[in-house]
Amino acid sequence: MTTTANLRTGTRMSLDQFLALGETDGKWELDDGVLHIVSSGSPDHQFLGLEFSRRILDYLDGFEGVPAHLYQEMTIILSQELQRAPEPDIVIILNENRGIVGPVRVEGVPDIIAEILSADRSRDLVRKRQIYAEAGVREYWPIDPRNDTVTQLELQNGEYIQRAVLNADDTLTTPLLPGLSIPLTDIFRHRRRPPQDE
Repeated sequence: MTTTANLRTGTRMSLDQFLALGETDGKWELDDGVLHIVSSGSPDHQFLGLEFSRRILDYLDGFEGVPAHLYQEMTIILSQELQRAPEPDIVIILNENRGIVGPVRVEGVPDIIAEILSADRSRDLVRKRQIYAEAGVREYWPIDPRNDTVTQLELQNGEYIQRAVLNADDTLTTPLLPGLSIPLTDIFRHRRRPPQDE
């Protein structure tokens, strides 16, 4: 049995070994059989994750039959063959695809993934963009706390095309969730927002 005490970013392991770790502190992800350990997000990172999630959940609660399901920091088995299991900040799965949600994790490809950019910005902007596109995630939203932007990437022919870069004066919408409308000023300029990441 593998213990977490001696594990570091860069440790090679199989998907089965990774899943056997169970609950861990921080964000633990497997990428092509390589472990990546990221510390828990800053207060601003956590605030943004909660606020975006809350507003999407408020939208979903407005329906008699729920059109989608939202999860936070849930392990996603994107590819058993490639040994890829990220833990995105926000995961949205349309109701017709809810069969990929298991009792402990998601085993399949979500419809929308949002990542709040961490200290390792290149991993979120480059590597995760690549693996989410290869898996077939229909939309990827990198949320940038440093610049207060949401970039909306839409999958077309296996690659992400930038649909929009939204700032605090814009409103977040998506064709995958008709009627969703989030004025970003309500989040980025919220009076309770903690000091932003440097």
